Amino acid sequence: MSEDMKNIATTTTDSTTAAPAAPSEVHAKLSEYGVDEAMIAKITDDLGATTIDDLASLEVSDLTGIGMKVAPARRLVNNLKSAAKPTTTPAVAAAETRAIQSQFEALLPSIPTDESWLNALKTGGVLKVDESSYIAAIRAALADRAGLYGIPAALSGAMEKYADETDEQVDPMFYTLRKSLTRRAYGDIFAAIDGLDGSFVTETRRKEFLSRVRNTLWPAIAESYRALDGWYQTWRASFSDPSMLIAAIGGGFSGGAAGMSMITPPDTAALHDAGDTLVDSINRVFRGTGVQIAAAMAYDANTIRNTLEDPRLPSMIGVKNREMMLKKIGANVSSNYVRLEQNLVKYVLGFAKHDTITSDVEVNYFVALWQLGSQINWSELGGASAGTTGLTGKNVL
Repeated sequence: MSEDMKNIATTTTDSTTAAPAAPSEVHAKLSEYGVDEAMIAKITDDLGATTIDDLASLEVSDLTGIGMKVAPARRLVNNLKSAAKPTTTPAVAAAETRAIQSQFEALLPSIPTDESWLNALKTGGVLKVDESSYIAAIRAALADRAGLYGIPAALSGAMEKYADETDEQVDPMFYTLRKSLTRRAYGDIFAAIDGLDGSFVTETRRKEFLSRVRNTLWPAIAESYRALDGWYQTWRASFSDPSMLIAAIGGGFSGGAAGMSMITPPDTAALHDAGDTLVDSINRVFRGTGVQIAAAMAYDANTIRNTLEDPRLPSMIGVKNREMMLKKIGANVSSNYVRLEQNLVKYVLGFAKHDTITSDVEVNYFVALWQLGSQINWSELGGASAGTTGLTGKNVL
């Protein structure tokens, strides 16, 4: 066989055995609507619709103009445009949620800095129950729950043991810790009360105050969030789509009643009752000398917390970093302790001020308080159970 004949034979064989080309996405889509081959060719060639995006850009008049029947043309265009235009992109939804949360943040009371809080105690905050006293009680309660008060003894013991093991002398920091453990001076914060000094804050009074905190304050805080979460979840269940809730709340900020009127929120009377119970519980904790003991214990907690930030401490007990140090001494102080404390303080202060909120912002205020509360790990604190869902419908605990 000549070379030319071989080429002809090969060409013939290839053309007869090659698989037919698969239909394009446009061809397959148009076929779903019963469009025949001739019309498909017109749409792809005359209108230039070679991709699904091209097809989605066409109007009904474009398709009927080249002879496509009206009904399938309308169905095709409507379905393609609906698929190509999501109601809300993830980025937009996240941005809207962040915007609403930032607006929530502005509704709640701000937390004073450590310096301004200590100044409030020094200038007479211990003479009456005020915001600085509330903060002191919450900080003392959280410090007790986290085992913060046991850290000086554990840390100084670990330092002494490590010095013995390495045949080295203890660092001067050891004596500083021992001093904070054995001699507490509260001259600054008790200066407003003549005759009151550190000797008044006995171990018996400290234990009595912490007993009130555990039996009265913690249950009231946890119950307030259970009531708040029940109110919010009842309202949220009224919306078939979580995005509608965001729209309703957002409308409450931007358009007043326009957003909130979509579905009326549940009655807030139960939340005011919970707030009253919380305030009463805090006042019971402060009975007698509770204000002064709370101030002293919060002052101690603040000192211990700041001491733990000293970068020299880990090496003094033979470990590399703060986390290993806390683990070695058995301290239950998590890395997010400061954030947890700030959120808890802000939550309690916010709930305690429930009766000062006007009716026009009341619902938004309680939603803001719920959103803040949803960021607190209540299961870690021994309070409300985990599994609470946030604005986006995802679990936040």
